[in-house]
Amino acid sequence: MEWPPRELKKLYEGAGLKVDWEEYSKVVGAYLKELEKARELRRKSADWAYIESRPEPLKTALKLLVETGDMKLVAMMYSLPLDVLNEERLKAGIPLVLI
Repeated sequence: MEWPPRELKKLYEGAGLKVDWEEYSKVVGAYLKELEKARELRRKSADWAYIESRPEPLKTALKLLVETGDMKLVAMMYSLPLDVLNEERLKAGIPLVLI
C-alpha cells in the first residue's frame, strides 16, 4: 500500500495545506510499529484457554480485544457493558497497553 495514500495527499493539497510527507511517513511508521508491539504483548499475555472457554459472543469479543486493545469499541460492537468486558479482560490476562 502506498503511504501516504494519494487521496490523502490530494485532500491536503486541495485544502491548501502543506505537509512534510517524509516526516509524516516516519511518524506514522513509528506509530504502527508501536501498535504491533502492543498487539504482540497482548497476544503473549492472554490466557488463551480461558478465552476459548468463554461462550459466544464473549469469546470473539475477547479475541478482538487482544487484536485491537480498544475496550470501548469492542464493548460497543458486542453490546457488552464496559465493566463486564473489563472483568473478563482481567480474568483472561489481557493487559492494557498504552502507546
